[in-house]
Amino acid sequence: MSTITLRVKAAPGFRVDGSPLLPSALSALSGAEIAHRLLPAGNEACAIGDLFDVAVDPNGDDARLVIEGDASWLDRLGAQLDAGSLRISGTVGDYAGLRMTGGTLDIAGDAGHFAGCEMRGGTLVVAGHCGDFAAGALPGGMEGMTGGTLIVAGNAGARLGDRMRRGTLLTGGDAGDYAASRIVAGTIGIAGRVGAHYGYGMRRGTLLMLQRPERIPPTFTTGGRGFDVFWSLFARALKAECEAASAVSTAVAQRLAPFAALDARTPPQRYAGDLAVDGRGELLVVE
Repeated sequence: MSTITLRVKAAPGFRVDGSPLLPSALSALSGAEIAHRLLPAGNEACAIGDLFDVAVDPNGDDARLVIEGDASWLDRLGAQLDAGSLRISGTVGDYAGLRMTGGTLDIAGDAGHFAGCEMRGGTLVVAGHCGDFAAGALPGGMEGMTGGTLIVAGNAGARLGDRMRRGTLLTGGDAGDYAASRIVAGTIGIAGRVGAHYGYGMRRGTLLMLQRPERIPPTFTTGGRGFDVFWSLFARALKAECEAASAVSTAVAQRLAPFAALDARTPPQRYAGDLAVDGRGELLVVE
């Protein structure tokens, strides 16, 4: 296996599809072969060597790809990632981690819209902020995230976890409107504030809020506190997720600290809903 480093030369001025940049696909190639590979760019294509300086270290223990520099013009990075490690030192474009099934994708800066969209497995960590529809479904799709772990250390945009069906999603900052909308299952944790209409159309699943919102939606009802054992296990599981993600950087560890510090002995207030859709989801509000 090898470690491949791509250093951005300059922003090309147009959008580029980065989905071919997968560790498993490039690890067996030489630097010259990688430089001649083409990346889609609209109706055109451009060589990797025209956009990046390519360096290959053949002595790596596993398939690893590192992209250095601002790549906000590069969309679909880590799309369908199945194994290995992909790390970006700066900002990336839209659809990062689209339908990834395994491996790790670490983004040291911000991510655009649809980060972790329809994600099925693996671990995606965004050390900065992300746009709308993180862990959501593609337009017209019926399922959002169905597995894996998505960590957003900063703020997330609107429709966070829309139509989510499985997996774990933690946000160290605020979330926009319609957080956890239409989710069927899975866990979403938000350390900061939430926007309007959170839990809209929620059928099952868990939305954990570490700050009490201004109001509880009228379609949710108090669900009692008789779940001490569940909460103890749940809090420990979140702590383990935070410890694993915190290995990425100190900044990520600091933003996730509120989740790691949850008291497993003190259950939060629980609300059940969304009753407008006969939902059996739950809002957990830490007092």
